[in-house]
Amino acid sequence: IEQKNKFSVGETLEIMKPDGRNISALVRGIYTEEGESQESAPHPKQILYIDLGIKLDRYDILRRKEPVTEL
Repeated sequence: IEQKNKFSVGETLEIMKPDGRNISALVRGIYTEEGESQESAPHPKQILYIDLGIKLDRYDILRRKEPVTEL
């Protein structure tokens, strides 16, 4: 993936599918292009490999799942 905003191992990402479905997935691992493990992805435009435990498809969009806060 090409990363835009910071995320970390242990966070939940939302996978937005082109057909309108949204799927939640836990970030199990983040790896550089060289295969080195990282705990977070802090650099915009960095190319990374991520382990979500599920297969992603072309055109899926990932975004951080923000916790719901009640008023």
